[in-house]
Amino acid sequence: MRKLLIVLTFFSFGCSSNKEDIRSIEFICYNWDLKYPTETFKGEFYIQPKLYSILNLKGENQSYVCEFSPNKNEIYFNSKIDARLVTDLVNSLSSIEKNNTLISSYKQDGCMESSPMFRLKVVYADKKEKFYQYSFRNDNKVDLAINKLYVALKISQTEGNSQEMKDTLYFGTKKKALISSAMHADTIALPLPPLPSYNKVKFK
Repeated sequence: MRKLLIVLTFFSFGCSSNKEDIRSIEFICYNWDLKYPTETFKGEFYIQPKLYSILNLKGENQSYVCEFSPNKNEIYFNSKIDARLVTDLVNSLSSIEKNNTLISSYKQDGCMESSPMFRLKVVYADKKEKFYQYSFRNDNKVDLAINKLYVALKISQTEGNSQEMKDTLYFGTKKKALISSAMHADTIALPLPPLPSYNKVKFK
């Protein structure tokens, strides 16, 4: 009985310390899109992030939100969300890893736009990093955890508890690196389609 208690105590400590070893989580939601070709530009596929955040376990975060309403509006801010939302995400990591979701299509409704994809980069105290990818798949628990975190981060900049990010240089470098990682992983899993050719409209 004593040996069993020792094993259980060790197991519980190991689980909790793994969570506490997390120093930051990078969270991004994005779509693939296309810059259409012109007479002088061949066109380009690119990733458009809708939201990118660097969070800690307390819910403190640096975030970027991009909205189109109707013009492109990019917002960089610092805020704090309910730490329980981050805990729910951390508790879902094993399920996210198990259901590792690869991009399946770059087209939606006849346009060059992928379905929303989520990527996570978890950084530990020993500087080890682990990457996760996810898209909604009717898994109530994981979908709910991802969606609640996404919504909370996105609206936190409108609820009066956020501050404008003064220095975006380091943050922008981290965002660019995760986008590059996502581009590499997606295109390895599913090569991009050929770029469309430019069709010049001729007026009579």
